[in-house]
Amino acid sequence: MIALKIKNVKQFMNLLFSTDTFDGFTLEEAVIKTFASYNIDGLYERGFFDGDDTAGKSGFDDPYTPWGLLRGSCRDLIKGKHTPVFMKFVFHGNTLPYGELPAFPNIRALLVMIRFDNTGLSVTTGTSMKEFIPDHDIDVLWDKNIKKLFTGCNIEYEEQ
Repeated sequence: MIALKIKNVKQFMNLLFSTDTFDGFTLEEAVIKTFASYNIDGLYERGFFDGDDTAGKSGFDDPYTPWGLLRGSCRDLIKGKHTPVFMKFVFHGNTLPYGELPAFPNIRALLVMIRFDNTGLSVTTGTSMKEFIPDHDIDVLWDKNIKKLFTGCNIEYEEQ
């Protein structure tokens, strides 16, 4: 697990809400506080699309909704001249952005948590395992891959 403080908030938010940079992730939950609070449960409702299930056609097999399907709606919630008071996003990574995911049968989720408030923007990584394992190889691999993703997108950060 690593905690990163993002240096250029505007650049990061642009990548999050206006590009497909994070579309490989699924959204477990989101909290957005502007003049009102919005809580989004990212559980994917497969029956909603009635046969026109774009996510299902792409081999999507995660219980949560692809970020690409929610990105525009979340962007619309924060549009305007006022900065949100608070935002939190919990993403699941299904694959590694750089490199193949080795066989770790105990993985429940590879996590990226994004938090924005009046102190700035931070990103924390994590892994959730189905059962305890003593080594942290998957944690190290996941952390390295998130750093590579950020470096490849020119996202400047400092480790906390």
